[in-house]
Amino acid sequence: MKVAESFTDSRRDGSALLRPVSDVMQSDLLRCSEHERLGTALAMMHHHAVGSVLIDCDDGSTGMLTRTDLIERVILPRLDLDLPIARVMTHPVHSLPLESSVLDAMHAMMHWRIRHVPIRSGAFIVGLVSEHDLMRQQQNRPDRLMLSIDRADSEMALIDVAREAADMARQLHREGLDAVHMARMMSLLNDALTRQAIALVLRTEAGSGLCTEDWAWLALGSEGRAEQTIVTDQDNALILRDEATIPAWLERAGKINHLLDRMGFPLCQGAVMAMNPSWCKSLDAWLHEAQAWFTHPTPKAMLKAHIVLDFRWIAGDRTLVQAFEQGLSRLFAPVKGATGFSLKSAARQTWLRTMLSDMLQRGVEPMPAEWQFRLGRIAAIFDQKRHWQRDLKLQGTSLIVDATRFLVISKLGPGQWMPHGTVERLQWLKQHDLISADEAAAMLDAFGTMTQMRLERQIAAPAAQLDGQAVAMTSSPAPGPNQVDLFSLNSNQRWQLRRHVQSIADFRERLRLDFVA
Repeated sequence: MKVAESFTDSRRDGSALLRPVSDVMQSDLLRCSEHERLGTALAMMHHHAVGSVLIDCDDGSTGMLTRTDLIERVILPRLDLDLPIARVMTHPVHSLPLESSVLDAMHAMMHWRIRHVPIRSGAFIVGLVSEHDLMRQQQNRPDRLMLSIDRADSEMALIDVAREAADMARQLHREGLDAVHMARMMSLLNDALTRQAIALVLRTEAGSGLCTEDWAWLALGSEGRAEQTIVTDQDNALILRDEATIPAWLERAGKINHLLDRMGFPLCQGAVMAMNPSWCKSLDAWLHEAQAWFTHPTPKAMLKAHIVLDFRWIAGDRTLVQAFEQGLSRLFAPVKGATGFSLKSAARQTWLRTMLSDMLQRGVEPMPAEWQFRLGRIAAIFDQKRHWQRDLKLQGTSLIVDATRFLVISKLGPGQWMPHGTVERLQWLKQHDLISADEAAAMLDAFGTMTQMRLERQIAAPAAQLDGQAVAMTSSPAPGPNQVDLFSLNSNQRWQLRRHVQSIADFRERLRLDFVA
């Protein structure tokens, strides 16, 4: 998928990670029937010197057995080798479509914690990518770093491997990986680092008596959308099953938040962290608060809703997060009554209008025409170019994030909840025919381009400035890491940026006409 063609194609084309997976996959596959004897299948693997065998099942599906499965499934249980291989195969298997990239295969291995990924064309498995195949492509690989994270069993080890992850982001940037793909990869590494930090604190309090099924750690905001590339401050929360455990968890969350800070994830200046009582609640309390956002949409409530609604599970009990999603769906999606989708309709519309009004208060500042830049070069001498700077977050990606979130929430059906990321939400809207293909392409292009431009500036900015936007907008004349000096762009880049700004304005106007007019 082309996300940000105009600014990032030249970079993406140079990244080995974005090569088609068909370039590296094995297409001469070892296969057998699900009825094949286990011993025969293992002999085939040994004879052909391969690490896996695909199993063709009678129902047309595919299973798999790998060398790493043998110890746990065959050797330790001392299974009879005359048993059918179906007894020990992995079924169903995780697979990727043929049009995937090498990066997609690496991402799948990291996400699913597997070493072999079948590649399908339609419903048929036509190839296989192994960890060894990827190892031949790139030595400095994120999935190898994931193993280092898994093995980090002390604070110093975590700090060291977190530094390696930050260095890898810069290395991937130098190799030509664009910002949207990088964010997807780095979110997996950051998630793993967070889980290890939590596990380390839990191990030090093994006798506390708090059950591992009683809590869930959430990422919020851009981290929850998996849209962070260079490390910024923490945004996290806790969902607890039992309100009585809150005091103990607040103390524990403080240790986790401060450990993450030492690992290079700064404490949130707005205190959006699990160690804050406002962000550490029972499931019932969270849903009660969400209902209050719905029935009393004050500015403070809307601000918190925008942060919390972009949540994603990181660690702990997934069922708590699933229950939270289901509870939010019951609150925000239409409820089917005897006369159709009518229950809560008035309150829901009021909430949506408030959300839209809040979003539209931040207008889109138009880009100056090219002739104005020629005159502006003279004026800029006197105003230090401040008028000729744009904040790519506040006047760019945030506008797309907010508009997309609003539109998805407004179109949710019973039992549905939002995809996590902005790109996935735009694709969801397109797949459900809620926006046109042209609208989706324009927003994806604008989002990818502006995210890439932000990344370029974050890479170049000193670490102390990565969250220094507020300073840059007040006393300091130097642009912050989210700002672009329009004079630093050539005329073609300004034309592209002007086109994206207009696309954002058109998208927001469409929402205004649909929901306000």
